[in-house]
Amino acid sequence: MKVRGWTWATSWPVVALWASVTLLVALASLAALFTPTWFVRHSPSPPVMFGVWAWCVGGFDDQRCAAVGQSVSGNDGALPSAVWVMVGALYGGGGTLLAVTGLSALVAPVLPTTHARAALAHVAGNIQAAAVSLQAVALVLYPLGLGSPFARMQCGETASVYAAGSCELGYAYMLALVATVLAAYCPVLARLVTYKDYTDYWSNLNYM
Repeated sequence: MKVRGWTWATSWPVVALWASVTLLVALASLAALFTPTWFVRHSPSPPVMFGVWAWCVGGFDDQRCAAVGQSVSGNDGALPSAVWVMVGALYGGGGTLLAVTGLSALVAPVLPTTHARAALAHVAGNIQAAAVSLQAVALVLYPLGLGSPFARMQCGETASVYAAGSCELGYAYMLALVATVLAAYCPVLARLVTYKDYTDYWSNLNYM
């Protein structure tokens, strides 16, 4: 009689997409983390921009940068917000985890069995879900630092928690946000690396 059964199979297009997206968002996350344009102040002159770990004063022709808390061209950096130290650890940790799992996805083609690839995808997918959670928390926490002495010095006295004063969102923060949103798809892709392949076959069993 004809019987339908199934076996586990690997979707190689999903593996390629999973690895590509993971590595892309990991690079975007780390690039955003080290770019000092999370918030920008265009006026009064000179322009000021700052991120998690660094800040810059001046335009592209005469820009000077330093670590947050250090002075730049006579401009006092004040003390950085303790929240930003936590943001750097959380967002950087999430980006690092994404990079590691992206590299591990490249190992999938050399694994000997589908079950091994499924186990790798399962573990990596769970790690990626944790990484996305860390990054999301970091993005929510970062605006808390706008009430710090440093942010108030650069963005005006009206700057406070979740209020940027005379500053505005920079492209690095937006890049970090987009990278985190895209990274949320990585655990989903990890679940689709293997699938049930249904096949029909003829059984030699006889039934009364």
